[in-house]
Amino acid sequence: MKSLKDTVVVTGIGVITPLKPFREVDEFWNSLCSGEDAIKRMSLPLLDMGRKWLMGGIDQCRFPNSISPENKLQWIAEEALCMAMKDANLEEYGNAGLSLGTVLGNVLAKEKRLLENKKQQSKWDNEEESLSHITAYLAAQHNLSGPTITISTACTSGTDAIGIAARKIMTGKTSIMFAGGVDVLSDFAILGFHVLQALTEEKVRPFDKNRSGLALGEGAAFVVLESEKHAIHRRAKIYGKVMGYASRSDANHLTGPHREGRGLADAMSHAISEYNLEPQEIDYINAHGTGTVYNDLMETKAIKKVFGKAAYDIPISSTKSMLGHSFGASGTIEAICCLLSMKNKVVPPTINFHEKDPECDLDYVPNVSRYHDVNTAISLSAGFGGQNAAILFGQA
Repeated sequence: MKSLKDTVVVTGIGVITPLKPFREVDEFWNSLCSGEDAIKRMSLPLLDMGRKWLMGGIDQCRFPNSISPENKLQWIAEEALCMAMKDANLEEYGNAGLSLGTVLGNVLAKEKRLLENKKQQSKWDNEEESLSHITAYLAAQHNLSGPTITISTACTSGTDAIGIAARKIMTGKTSIMFAGGVDVLSDFAILGFHVLQALTEEKVRPFDKNRSGLALGEGAAFVVLESEKHAIHRRAKIYGKVMGYASRSDANHLTGPHREGRGLADAMSHAISEYNLEPQEIDYINAHGTGTVYNDLMETKAIKKVFGKAAYDIPISSTKSMLGHSFGASGTIEAICCLLSMKNKVVPPTINFHEKDPECDLDYVPNVSRYHDVNTAISLSAGFGGQNAAILFGQA
């Protein structure tokens, strides 16, 4: 990325997950590094099916009484964005842009309408259900007149949102971008993944020999991106800089990953090479790590392909083992985990890891966080349709 105009730095973060929701970022981080499991059995958001599902959900009691389930997406996105803005201590940002990743958007509003069997709906109802509605709402709320982008690239959406926003700054289109992701649990998603037999009935145990599937989650997260010149001029605190980003496709299957991790390996390689780094210069990997048999094996193969023998020396962890898979929010949440790892010199664990898989034989930081000198960290994302993305951060 040195060939582009401006270095991009991160000056603010905001994150809302099932783990310490609506609390300070440090509380979230400390709980994550303590290995707290936020995944539990909960009812579906709307339907009563007489059973509870294992998921990383935010209890409705955590929300104000005025916030109904179908308004939850908008509310947590607004809260996470305001957290990031406050953390960055920005006084003026009207010319800033917004890049938001989401997979399902306000799916709960659509589900409720369908369940109530409303055959007629207003034009505004349609707009509220569109993927771009939440982006437009946030931009209007904060008078953001810069580039406004909605990204829906399956489970890489939150990572792509940061990478594409960084490009806008690097090419001089704007000095500030708010980038993030949001998705909430829905009956549609949970039942859909149940039909695919992708959900675990036990614990989420990424890379463990006995892993049996994922748990869905929900959340919202944002980072404040600025040109380095702009951040230094206003004496902002800096979490780190964006060193590389790449997005690649498997061009292989609509739901399953490429078995050898072709697209993910390409995304990693291109992200690392953008700053002319060598693979052995990477200090930490936040894995996509869903806990499904094929994803974790594919990801391990991709990491080995890129890093060679050095792969065995790099700590790798899956924070989805504690949070679940929050679709569009997950990539941004995991990018924030990379930034906090650099700040605190600690890598979070992969919990529920009890038995090694001979085919997944790397260092997955099992069960206990670890002090580690992290100067560079890469976050990996993969999704349906063969989507793959990697974003690399370094000390500023």
